[in-house]
Amino acid sequence: MAQETLTTRGNGGEQDAIAAQIAALRADFIKLAGSVQASASSNGTAFAKDVTDGLSEAADYIGRKGHSADLRVEAAVAANPYLALGLAAGIGLLVGAMTRR
Repeated sequence: MAQETLTTRGNGGEQDAIAAQIAALRADFIKLAGSVQASASSNGTAFAKDVTDGLSEAADYIGRKGHSADLRVEAAVAANPYLALGLAAGIGLLVGAMTRR
């Protein structure tokens, strides 16, 4: 009987130690989760800023190239007005024929 009581007490001490270690692991995991979340938040913000900057640069580039192309088309139409009129009529007929089918 006395030996059983000592064994139970010994296991109780081990169980308490294991419970304390598990509690410490939980606390460490909570700290780790907070650190990961903070890191992801800052990285996510930086990534979003990079994407926004990239899209802004792309929009500026497209605007510049679009304006340049517009000027070239205007110059080509001014230099060859009958050719431009013929091309526009041909494209109009082609689109009309395609939509009828």
